[in-house]
Amino acid sequence: MFNKTIKAKDDDVAHAVNAALRILTCREHSILELYKKLILKFTDKASKEAIKKCIENNWQSQERYMQMLFEHLVNQCYGPRKIALEASKKGVKAQYYQEMMDSTDFVEVAVKFLAKKIDPSVDLSFEDKQKILASLARRGFSNSMCMEALNTYLSNLD
Repeated sequence: MFNKTIKAKDDDVAHAVNAALRILTCREHSILELYKKLILKFTDKASKEAIKKCIENNWQSQERYMQMLFEHLVNQCYGPRKIALEASKKGVKAQYYQEMMDSTDFVEVAVKFLAKKIDPSVDLSFEDKQKILASLARRGFSNSMCMEALNTYLSNLD
């Protein structure tokens, strides 16, 4: 019924390197992301060799990728837990983002999120505050950061 032939994966490392470069020209990718894209068309050996060549020539950099991901998530007002989760999903180890995490004031990021979310003219009930704290927790902030951010935001209104 379906006479679809299965195309063999390419074993040419040069083709894999060219494909990797095309992928990396669009945006930075982690090694895991790049491997997942290359393995669709190339053999495991060709994919790994292409990634090795990209790393050797500094075309792929975990540091640059993590910098891009970190800045994107912080600008979207996500907390440290969410950033660590996304980094681990992408195969990036903590050594690449720990320094950025340590130098970022995540309470300030959470306050920025609250400024976008809360109408300053409305008095918040206990339930409203609970919903706000839950919202911050879902975005990857610790309980202490959530409380500190809410208190900071409310004190800035006075």
